[in-house]
Amino acid sequence: MKLWQYTITVVLGALCMGLSAAVILTSKSNITIQEEIQGRQQKLNSGVLGQQAQQITGNILQDMATVAAKNEKMRKLLAQYGYTVPAAPQSPAKKPAVQKTPEET
Repeated sequence: MKLWQYTITVVLGALCMGLSAAVILTSKSNITIQEEIQGRQQKLNSGVLGQQAQQITGNILQDMATVAAKNEKMRKLLAQYGYTVPAAPQSPAKKPAVQKTPEET
């Protein structure tokens, strides 16, 4: 092996080692950031925002049930996710109740 070939091989090897170290450090940093974000998300979900989201979800389901009383596609969509809505149209003043199927509860 000639000197220039040896030099190139050593330089490339050192470059690979340096890049490997950079990837390891970056991945550890990313894991730390992900754990921090997950902790924040859990605080949000368990706090006031989580309660508001549950209320909003319930209201959205009620509105979807109102539409599903007259719309077969919406009724099928809700049934796909385990919610049953009566097929008969109801008075506009009264929203139909959305019920979970027994296997979902």
